[in-house]
Amino acid sequence: MPHRPPLIRTLVATLALSAPAGAQLRDVFPHVRVDTEAKVVEIDGAVPIFVHDPDAPDVYLEVIVCTPDTKEHESLVVTRARPSHVHAALLMIGLNPGRPGHWTWSGDGADARLTAHDPEGDAVRVSLHWTDADGRARSADPSAWITHHDTGEKPNPRAFVFAGSRMMDRGFGRGEMYDADGAGVLVGLATFGSEVVAWPETFSPDSGVDEPVWVADPATTPPIDTPVRVRFTPAGG
Repeated sequence: MPHRPPLIRTLVATLALSAPAGAQLRDVFPHVRVDTEAKVVEIDGAVPIFVHDPDAPDVYLEVIVCTPDTKEHESLVVTRARPSHVHAALLMIGLNPGRPGHWTWSGDGADARLTAHDPEGDAVRVSLHWTDADGRARSADPSAWITHHDTGEKPNPRAFVFAGSRMMDRGFGRGEMYDADGAGVLVGLATFGSEVVAWPETFSPDSGVDEPVWVADPATTPPIDTPVRVRFTPAGG
């Protein structure tokens, strides 16, 4: 059985006791809904970036979904859903976490080499749902809102990975905390190492390691403050 931090175990156990049979989408935490039968997790959010300014059209992206006061300037969606709550909700629909992407050094001196390790965990499908200016219900894979700065190509729609963030020692005897609750990276694009749900390939947010190339597509990204529902479903089959 995958390791679950005490915080997550407590949240899941409490929700399991209160889950009615045959439930559809229901509130389980603030801004988080779960349908355990259909295996859907849904959270509330909004578009935090303005991509329709002709004088500043390029919004480089490192995050798909973040929490307030963290990385809104480089994220497609901001949500007030707590990352550890989303982690617990993903467990409720049968998904198992792995670990975020990371790097390791090997060798010494001139032979030193940095190796990237892709994230691990169950495959997760992420989709974005909103209402456009004409009142039509719309949905899209996050890749539809993203484009390559130089080529104009879009990333291939891919399943994300339930990486599961990590527990961090807060120091000074204050115990551990769920890293994504502090860092704010709920669904990552670049690899910060704290994300709950990760892009399947590791690339660094440090421009000295990997040149930033992904920007928000002004042709497809909704206006700033547009309400968005983010849905997570198992991608394996």
